[in-house]
Amino acid sequence: MSLSDRNVDVPGWAVGVLLLSGTVSVAGLTDYLLTNAGYGILGTAVWGLCYATALAVIWIVWLQDIELIGPENG
Repeated sequence: MSLSDRNVDVPGWAVGVLLLSGTVSVAGLTDYLLTNAGYGILGTAVWGLCYATALAVIWIVWLQDIELIGPENG
């Protein structure tokens, strides 16, 4: 039996904490390992890619439906 079979509703803050901790862990550890292996530029690129992906996920999941237009009057 999987979680999808149980109709479990995970709160948004828990998903956010998981995304944040996963991004920091994966990006940081990968950058550290690649830099120590002599691939500093690749480590930096992977770090940036991880954070850019996290920002894209945040935009798609939470911020896409927000209207960023001010009021018409004033």
